[in-house]
Amino acid sequence: MQRLDESIRQQLLMDDQSIIGRPFPLAGENARVVQANTRHIAIILRDTAAKDRASRAAGFAANLMDASVGQHLKETVACSRGCFHCCTTYVSTSVPEIFRLAREIRGRAATTARVVAAAGRAKAMPQLQREVNRVPCPILEDNACSAYAARPLVCRAVLSTSLESCLRIFQQGSPEKFAAPPSLGALRSYLLIMLRAALVLNNLPYRNYELTHALEIALASADSEERWLAGEDIFKDVAVDRLDLEESPLTKIVAGLAGAVGPTI
Repeated sequence: MQRLDESIRQQLLMDDQSIIGRPFPLAGENARVVQANTRHIAIILRDTAAKDRASRAAGFAANLMDASVGQHLKETVACSRGCFHCCTTYVSTSVPEIFRLAREIRGRAATTARVVAAAGRAKAMPQLQREVNRVPCPILEDNACSAYAARPLVCRAVLSTSLESCLRIFQQGSPEKFAAPPSLGALRSYLLIMLRAALVLNNLPYRNYELTHALEIALASADSEERWLAGEDIFKDVAVDRLDLEESPLTKIVAGLAGAVGPTI
């Protein structure tokens, strides 16, 4: 992959400053914005002096998601503090987000104990079985997320316009479709693609892992993030999201974005 001339790359970085971290359009000419934010995440991950650079990359993606949700969400949301019905289902997330969440809760003995217990249940249960035998998120305290600011992108993208529908789905097992604003799925997809492309550009694993088991491992040692960034496969025993076990259209999109951004950094 041949890099562009340095003067061109520097000009791109200057031009990026008015784009990165700001709400982006979901339609039309948004390729420039997507590439700029992907480039920024990739550069965060290349800062080898920062031992928490994976967590920082996840933080940037989360902030960009929040800003964009604020821009695009028009529907009335039924979710409120104490509403935790969807926090009992299967969750998979990227490694940078796992480390960011681990940094948020590290040192909380009771929370860590719940993570270990939840991981024990999750490891013994196939992914699809989690929709039947639910495992409450161990981060919950008094039916609310105790690490709300550091919650993964998937949690940020799960907002409902109907409490009644949620109760039917998560308490009664209704097969109906989750009542989510359509913009949220698109936003999560964009952020997932950007984060994955940035990981690819840094030769880092990009697949999603089951959250509770991965979080247990991340919490087991204070240097887990550094070890992973150095190339150690600390999550080798954690179940990968079944959607990441084979090639998909998303894989090709990620590769295309990485190919477009690579020569510019």
